[in-house]
Amino acid sequence: MYIYELPFDINKELCRLLDNDDDWKDLAGIHMKYSAFEVNEIEQMAKRQASSPTNQLFTRWGQLNHRVEELFILLYRMKHIPALRCLVPVVDGRFHRLLHKHDSKSIRDRSTLDVNANRLMTQKIEGSESSLPLPVMLFEKHGQFPTPSRVFDVHSPNPQTTDDSNTDSTKNSLPQSQDGSLGDEFLKSISAIPMLSYDDLKTATNDWNEANLLGKGGFGQVFKGEWKLLPLAVKRLKDNDDKNKELIREMCLNQYRHDNILPLYGYSLGGPEACLVYQLMAGGSLEQRLRGKTLHRPLSWGQRYRIAHGVARGLQYLHTMAGTPLIHGDIKPANILLDQCSIPKIGDFGLARKGPYGEDRTHLKVSRVHGTRPYLPDEYLRSRVLSPAVDVFSYGVVMLEMATALPVLDRTRKVLLLSDFMHQQARENVPFSILEDRILRGTTNSNPILCSAFIEIGLHCTRLIRHERPSMLDVYKRLDAIDFPDKHYA
Repeated sequence: MYIYELPFDINKELCRLLDNDDDWKDLAGIHMKYSAFEVNEIEQMAKRQASSPTNQLFTRWGQLNHRVEELFILLYRMKHIPALRCLVPVVDGRFHRLLHKHDSKSIRDRSTLDVNANRLMTQKIEGSESSLPLPVMLFEKHGQFPTPSRVFDVHSPNPQTTDDSNTDSTKNSLPQSQDGSLGDEFLKSISAIPMLSYDDLKTATNDWNEANLLGKGGFGQVFKGEWKLLPLAVKRLKDNDDKNKELIREMCLNQYRHDNILPLYGYSLGGPEACLVYQLMAGGSLEQRLRGKTLHRPLSWGQRYRIAHGVARGLQYLHTMAGTPLIHGDIKPANILLDQCSIPKIGDFGLARKGPYGEDRTHLKVSRVHGTRPYLPDEYLRSRVLSPAVDVFSYGVVMLEMATALPVLDRTRKVLLLSDFMHQQARENVPFSILEDRILRGTTNSNPILCSAFIEIGLHCTRLIRHERPSMLDVYKRLDAIDFPDKHYA
């Protein structure tokens, strides 16, 4: 039986099962060999049509004349027992023994594994290591990166070839505890991210041509490229020996999908440098737009508002997800990327840390301070106190920059740092309207009221005492309540 011949009731139940927890993405990306771009395309099409993404996947895969038995083998490798049972009535009896392999013992083992993995994810860890995402912690402890899971050939529906030797060899290359749970948790965190070849990325960027260079910094360089007719941005990491912490962090954080967070499309290992692959943001960075470093027109107040609103929304999501805040640690205009409609996406999670664990903890202390000095608060710089309030402070500085377009550090000013300078202006009762970005001030695009609102929020976010700063949810609500004529238009 071909996939497109599946009975309606069975197809509907499979869609229900695989839509849950986005299991269809594992099926598509890991087992069916679809790229991250294709998985994203399937997801977007399902959203537009208000339909099941699993059904969209089956439609696409079925057009290649794949059979139900092939799907059964893939679900067996996924260990998705409910979906296997759903297919039993429509597959040959020879394949039923694969389901029988998942006996009660293996189910109990898997449950134990999940419990152990969950305990690892939620336990309190002594010292500053508790601020590291789990894959980074595992990698640093065991000193090796996992071998990417092999892509299986699904075109031969012969059950004799479905032993677990490949899976076992992959797991053996992972950092493991005695019960193997560490390796499985690591694999779960990264297995859905496609690994691309270094040579493909080299070709995509025209041999790392300087003409395609989008930016560079302490991490390395970012190049514009085109791969399989898709525009992308490739971050070539400079340090390939320091355990590639940034690469692993970004891969770990790929699970956090949000409209205002830049998604990781893929990665590359094994070449001269490790690489990260992202969606190409046609609008450039907020830094470039504020400094007039692109051919785009200056940002209007409506665009600045939507950027501020989107970044606040993204940070609020990071700070409140799953009960444990994720602190970005390096919010600044260079790390806020804009698409062709100037919708912002927060990028560069190389310094991200898990925040304080538990309701009784408001902060944690780290061994080293990372980030960009003018965007970091005093308690973090001096006392290494890390909390979501660090991101709030950084966001406040960005708000002041968007309102005034003044440099964040200016050695010609008596007060070097923008945040300190703006607090001084407030103490001296300088009208905020005269501090509006010069490119807008005095033109028909000027908006002194919105400029003042931005500065007021920026000053609130950059207060010296961290407990006096608002949460990102408070900032988001405050922005949401602002009303002005250009609010809903570009």
